[in-house]
Amino acid sequence: MKQLFRDYEVHHTLVQLMFSINFALSCTMFELIIFEILGILESSSRYFHWKLGIHALLCMLIIVLPFYMAYFALCNTITVKRRLIAPLTFALWLVFLYFLWKIGDPFPILSPKHGILSIEQGISRVGVIGVTVMAFLSGFGAVNYPYTCMTYFMRPVTPSDIQRSEKRLLQNVDMILEIGRASCRERV
Repeated sequence: MKQLFRDYEVHHTLVQLMFSINFALSCTMFELIIFEILGILESSSRYFHWKLGIHALLCMLIIVLPFYMAYFALCNTITVKRRLIAPLTFALWLVFLYFLWKIGDPFPILSPKHGILSIEQGISRVGVIGVTVMAFLSGFGAVNYPYTCMTYFMRPVTPSDIQRSEKRLLQNVDMILEIGRASCRERV
């Protein structure tokens, strides 16, 4: 693992481990989709590993990562005393769970067929958040990238460039007028 993260700027082993676990679970899910398409493995084995992977990913996304981010944020805060870090971390995690649950209220994702703490509920809420964040980042990137990189492609405009453009514009206007006159003469 040291070789993999040698140029990585975060040197906390637990952060690297969580990233590795999330990445491995995501790759496993992708691999299971390919196995489904190609018909590799027994279908019951694919189903078992699919359920196991979804449960593991949801556990990481809803329980482990938010809890550790709250813990890490509180540990890096100077004003929080050491003995209060664990209870405050748990309280912040409960606040996260409350808002995660409340995000799903406007959407018709609660089904009487599935329970409140079902996979469908977790996936739907994580999916809503994921799609929203990706849309926000995509829109930001679409607006910000041209704004920041436009200076690389812009060249200074000289007075001779302006005169050439005006000359081409006048030539185009003359050509359009000439074509209009020719079509009027043909009609007469």
